[in-house]
Amino acid sequence: MKTSTLNYSSQEQLNRFTRDNKIGNQKNVLIQVFTSNTNKIFIKQLINEILALVPNGQIIGSTTCGEISNDGSQTNSTIISFSIFNETTLKSILINKKDTSFTLGKDIASTFEYKDDLQLIITFTDGLNTNGEEYLNGISSVHEDIVISGGMAGDNGKFEETFVFNNNDITNSGAVAVAFYNKNLNVYTDYSFNWETVGKKHIIEKSDKNRVYKVDGMSAVDFYSYYLGDDVANLLPAIGIEFPLVINRNGVNVARAAIAKYEDGSLGFAGNIDEGTEVRFGHGDVQMIIDKGLDSIKSIINHPVESIFIYSCMARHALLKKDINLEILPLRELAPVSGFFTYGEFYHNCQNEKCSNQLLNQTMTIVGVSESTQKTEKVTPNIFSHNPTHIDKINLHRTQALSNLIERTTKELDELNKDLEKKVSQEIEKNSQKDSMLHMMQSQAQLGEMIEMIIHQWRQPLSAITSTISSAQMYRTMGMLDDEEIEKTFTSVLSFTEHLNNTIGDFREFFKSDIDTAVITLGELLRKAQTIIEPIVIKSSIKLSKEYLADENIKIDISVGLMLQVLLNIIKNAVDVLLDKAVKDPHIIIKTYVDDNNCVLEIQDNGGGIPNDILHKIFDKRFSTKGNKGTGIGLDMSKNIVESKLHGSLNAHNEDGWAIFTIKLPIV
Repeated sequence: MKTSTLNYSSQEQLNRFTRDNKIGNQKNVLIQVFTSNTNKIFIKQLINEILALVPNGQIIGSTTCGEISNDGSQTNSTIISFSIFNETTLKSILINKKDTSFTLGKDIASTFEYKDDLQLIITFTDGLNTNGEEYLNGISSVHEDIVISGGMAGDNGKFEETFVFNNNDITNSGAVAVAFYNKNLNVYTDYSFNWETVGKKHIIEKSDKNRVYKVDGMSAVDFYSYYLGDDVANLLPAIGIEFPLVINRNGVNVARAAIAKYEDGSLGFAGNIDEGTEVRFGHGDVQMIIDKGLDSIKSIINHPVESIFIYSCMARHALLKKDINLEILPLRELAPVSGFFTYGEFYHNCQNEKCSNQLLNQTMTIVGVSESTQKTEKVTPNIFSHNPTHIDKINLHRTQALSNLIERTTKELDELNKDLEKKVSQEIEKNSQKDSMLHMMQSQAQLGEMIEMIIHQWRQPLSAITSTISSAQMYRTMGMLDDEEIEKTFTSVLSFTEHLNNTIGDFREFFKSDIDTAVITLGELLRKAQTIIEPIVIKSSIKLSKEYLADENIKIDISVGLMLQVLLNIIKNAVDVLLDKAVKDPHIIIKTYVDDNNCVLEIQDNGGGIPNDILHKIFDKRFSTKGNKGTGIGLDMSKNIVESKLHGSLNAHNEDGWAIFTIKLPIV
């Protein structure tokens, strides 16, 4: 095979070029047209001119963001690449997009006959209306093992209208492709990325395929504005391709560039970005781009190559400008080169014996093609030290310095962030230990109070047992202790003993740390609560009233121990307020009723209510009216227990000088 490239200027020049290179009468000619001119009339006229001179040629063309020829990168030009094949059959197709990008890819792939000799498909899509990733997925749904190369059309960074075309048609919403049939055709693919990530990781919170709505709680446009400034956001999508979002997929960094901006603040990207994806901004590392270009040379010289087609991202061109030739021109030392700068690159990637077609951004992709098995013999020493005379070394070094600064700063920020995360973890552990100690101290203080309550609860039944036994002894001394009196004494003692056991059981329930729930009747809960609560209230000479309006047989599913701790905490707070304020006729009311399939418990006290300036803060962990004197679990913990462990609610309000705490628990 042989490839010749023309920088088109006129029909006469084209006529002379095809005649001098003996292209006109060839049968299998691939004609790739890369033009910066987005005028449809110009493109159609150019197609007619080419076909008049090369009637058997298979044309596939695209509008661009810059063109590539043997002379390096070009702008505002039209490059025509003629590749003459001896043993390869070509078949091309153009399809307008009718439904989805996936369907478009599937229809393109279904057009070609899949035989053993199909080795390569080069395809171009429009750059603005087609989702490149979905398009490639559509192709892969038909046959995922065929090598795909090519890219998405550009329009010089205007993001207004792009075109792809072939012999017969031109479209601004569709795809063109050419298939290569030759079982002995050698195809080599490679790509170079080298875009470094900068800044912290961000989360895509809302997206639909390639349209991103929210990032870190902001609209996509606001996200760019916040981190890159209003000027950059106003220039979207034109400048978005220079500041891509980088995704790490299976250890490989893949860039996604913004290509569309919508009125709702969302952005369209060249490929899909799923919800929940972690992304970071990317920037071009000049030195890595140059070094990787040399690595590509070292790799490709081990393969037979007669022509090299380059499909490179416009962002590389924008970053390096004319210095982009540092990675392009060394390739011409191996074989003729041609291609264009794209809005997205197609690459066939094979890893671990599994191949897939991927949409890339910010990359330079190359496909080397040869009908010969002979490796290049043109390798010369200067291929690895290519240094075009036009290079502006000062600007290059300035750009390299900026890239190096960003890279080093990002690494330092990453290390600082990791160190900060470590310190935060250490502080959390310290606070956890402090909280454990505080909880232990609070538990010990509560334990002392509980012992006082147990003593109070036991005092009456113990006195009754003593009195009953004393009476039995007196009857025996008088000779009046008969079987009936003995039975009566035993029954009384057993009854008082059962009360003692129930009291211990209730207090044991209180101290349980188990948060597993169990179904219990409202009446049983109130009985257990009364055992815990009454001693505190009675000891403080506070009137305790009960207004149980709810059926005591209704059932609730709760952790009894946690619920008792919540009730005790609220009651103790009420007692403290009544005592601190020396309220005349202090009064606490416990009320129950049913509200919308919820069992409601209200604890009311007549301590004057909660001051309005702190009412909204009483459930805040950082707020306390007791300083360091509190020994309970706190209102913040009480609310957390009720809402997260018991699946209910706890709120407070004032009414006519009464503070009212309302607990709602779902009825089973």
